[in-house]
Amino acid sequence: MDPFSFSGIVFDFDGLIVDTETPLYEAWAATFRHFGLEPIALDVWAHSLGRHDDDPEMLDPVAELQRRLGPDIDVTEAQKVRRERRDAMLAVANVRPGVRSLIAGCNTRGLPIAIASSSPADWVDPLLTQHRLIDSFSIRCHAGGETPGKPDPAVYLLACERLGIDPAQALALEDSPNGIRAAKAAGMTVVAAPTFVSRSLDLSLADSIVTDLTELLRQN
Repeated sequence: MDPFSFSGIVFDFDGLIVDTETPLYEAWAATFRHFGLEPIALDVWAHSLGRHDDDPEMLDPVAELQRRLGPDIDVTEAQKVRRERRDAMLAVANVRPGVRSLIAGCNTRGLPIAIASSSPADWVDPLLTQHRLIDSFSIRCHAGGETPGKPDPAVYLLACERLGIDPAQALALEDSPNGIRAAKAAGMTVVAAPTFVSRSLDLSLADSIVTDLTELLRQN
């Protein structure tokens, strides 16, 4: 599949541009172990990938801690352990392979790009800034308010609208089943590049599955 044959490309963020999903899972796993508990199973955790925090199907790790240990658990301590582990891993995380090359290829060809994420701007933008990618995405669409999160297609439809392109002529880059469902419901072609957390999930709705975006570029 030639990614440059489309009218525009819309990138997911979490897991696709930066593998934030592994640090988030490992941070909560470390927190559960801190309290002498087995971590939440990876397949249970993965069900929430790509969803917005307000989604009723979103997993609540704090609620799970309280269910196992009782309501009087020190939530402040739990959040401190989680944040320290998460931040340490994110500080050394790299942009996933092929992302910068694909962006550069789009820029060379004048192909418009955007981000469509279920995560809020105050999560996505600092990480884009950390990796010097904030200026590469002038169009960044987020779930929240009147824009529901994935698997609803709204955030992808919004991204295509702001790019001024027909979703049927746009390529979505995803890593999770919820994101894939959202992009397909928007009428887009989807390439999945899963992470450690999502690679065992059912990604069969994607039009193509690659190890990372380097592989997609090699197919061109």
